[in-house]
Amino acid sequence: MKLFIPVILIAFFLLSGCSPAGKKNKINPNDLNYVTAPGSSGDLTADLTLSADPVKQIVDAQLKLTNGGAQSLNIGEIAIATIEGIRALPINAFAPFSLAAGKDSTLNLKFNPINDLNIYRVTGMPGSLKPDYSLSVTYTAAVSANPAPLVLQAHLDKDDFTSYKSKFVKPITGFSFNTKAGFNEQEKKYLEKLKDVGQTQFVYLSDQEIAVSGLNFQLKSYYTRDTLHADLFIVNHSSFEVKLSVDSLDIITAGKPQAGETKTTSIEKITGSQQYPTMIAKDDRQLIHFKKYIKITNAKTDTLTFKLNSAFMLKGGKRLFSEDVQLLPKQF
Repeated sequence: MKLFIPVILIAFFLLSGCSPAGKKNKINPNDLNYVTAPGSSGDLTADLTLSADPVKQIVDAQLKLTNGGAQSLNIGEIAIATIEGIRALPINAFAPFSLAAGKDSTLNLKFNPINDLNIYRVTGMPGSLKPDYSLSVTYTAAVSANPAPLVLQAHLDKDDFTSYKSKFVKPITGFSFNTKAGFNEQEKKYLEKLKDVGQTQFVYLSDQEIAVSGLNFQLKSYYTRDTLHADLFIVNHSSFEVKLSVDSLDIITAGKPQAGETKTTSIEKITGSQQYPTMIAKDDRQLIHFKKYIKITNAKTDTLTFKLNSAFMLKGGKRLFSEDVQLLPKQF
């Protein structure tokens, strides 16, 4: 018996001492639960619980802040960031507040982080979740105007991240404008014939944007499950109006449209007259949401055609675009 008790004690202390400095948060077994550790900066200490929904790609943070000092602290911005430095603010309601001396406060925050800027730029999708995030709290002491940061780290176990990628991360295809098909030259020649309507002949086509005589068009799109989703953001910096023909705006595969390729289009008028959503006046901003069932044989190589030629009309029934634009696939 004299030998048995010390053995138990030794085993207990060994097991206790082997626990990691961080804790793995167990909230929902279907979520990704990140390993975190408490942190402090000045009189402010923080304890973080971080998890992520692998389907919705929403990151949930439960953050307990404690003021251990004798002065109140003003809690300002709270943000999450990837190791590449891409930051995101809470998507649920949060406002700066004062944390009294000796008090604590627990916040429940939700984030929808952009994890890959290139994927987001082309598709509008945030990209797959990251194995590592940092959460920063910016605060000031009542007696100081200089903001101070408190940064907490969170990481996902290697096996959990490997399992997540295997189950949830699938290839995604977006589309970009073909910048090597002579669009700029053809459109400039066409605009020279339209001097009577006051346009300048400025034309610029990049992978995701078209600028034509003061109108800017930005495309984000992705293809999944035989359905193409596209958003076209439009800003009118020109002095003239453009009328959108919703029926003429389309994205098609090579050749004639196939049977069953149905599309839906909606207009979200951000600024400008809500009474006439198809009219794009000076300083108007609008977002066109486009969705179409379309069969693409090879998502890696098949090109599409963006039917713009008859979709944007000037006064006198003249077209803004001289031709349609080819879309090239980009797979991530």
